[in-house]
Amino acid sequence: MSEGSPDPAALELLRSRSGLSIDAEGRFLHRGEPITHARTLEVLWRSLARTADGRYEVAIGRERAYVQVDEAPYAVRGATEDPRGGAPLLHLSDGTAEPLDPATLSLGADGVLRCAVKGGAHRARFTRAGHVSLGLLLREDPPGSGDYALFVNGTRWPVTVS
Repeated sequence: MSEGSPDPAALELLRSRSGLSIDAEGRFLHRGEPITHARTLEVLWRSLARTADGRYEVAIGRERAYVQVDEAPYAVRGATEDPRGGAPLLHLSDGTAEPLDPATLSLGADGVLRCAVKGGAHRARFTRAGHVSLGLLLREDPPGSGDYALFVNGTRWPVTVS
């Protein structure tokens, strides 16, 4: 290590103590407080990436910081029907929207829906609003069974229980 260059161990420690996190509702927090500045959020969401070891980090210029993810890096804040009859459109915490992959939809033991997003590369957890909006598209099937399915374009997609 040359004089003046940062110690890699010290940099790693600083990255891990960034205070950045994403909560179960898909909000970016700093030391437990929601970040509300729109431009800051845009930069954080745009730079969020998973590292080779499975952690999440943000990279802004040459600076990098790890982000503590409570459960899933993305949250589904809403779902709308596709007017053409395709999969429902998910509205994610990073401000993007994408079609639901119905094969990835599952219901956890905690009663919370989850799915894969971003080409299947990341998990998303449904917020209450996301639950309500997708719930309007789910049916108990068969009736009285306690099992649910999403019907998209004539195809039945069972909601798996995980």
